[in-house]
Amino acid sequence: MIPLDHIIEVALLVLAAYLGGCLIGYGAHLSVRAYQSRPQLAPAVTASKAKSSPATRNAPAPTTRSAARRLAGAVEREDTEPVQAPASSQLRPPDLPAPRDGKADNLQEIKGIGPKTESALNDLGIYHYDQIAAWTAAHIDWLEGRIAVKGRIRREQWVEQAVLLATAIA
Repeated sequence: MIPLDHIIEVALLVLAAYLGGCLIGYGAHLSVRAYQSRPQLAPAVTASKAKSSPATRNAPAPTTRSAARRLAGAVEREDTEPVQAPASSQLRPPDLPAPRDGKADNLQEIKGIGPKTESALNDLGIYHYDQIAAWTAAHIDWLEGRIAVKGRIRREQWVEQAVLLATAIA
């Protein structure tokens, strides 16, 4: 039989080896990430060729940019490009200042509309199924920009569901 002292000693050695391996692996991971995130410099050979060749002097040097820099550049281009905003009065669906007869329809009966989405629609003046049934593609596009349901209105067919619910009530 193996004495308990030896079992404890071996267990402690295995634990120490495991923790040491974890520390070494973590250090290696940090050094690799630091190496990959360092700024990339163009090789000196390309720079010397660009100086010697007159045809390539006007050509921009190829650069590798990180994903964050590419994204920042795209955002800057979007900010500088003139954007023609459509007339929001033409795209906004018809709204009501308050529900008719003081009672709104339960919009949560439409698959895909939960309590938060229903309150967002109510904040926009949409309380009844017939309002949703009258939406056009432009109205849906406008709404997708206002409430966090990108693509769900068409995918879950809110307008078609609202038509069925509005005709069932009438």
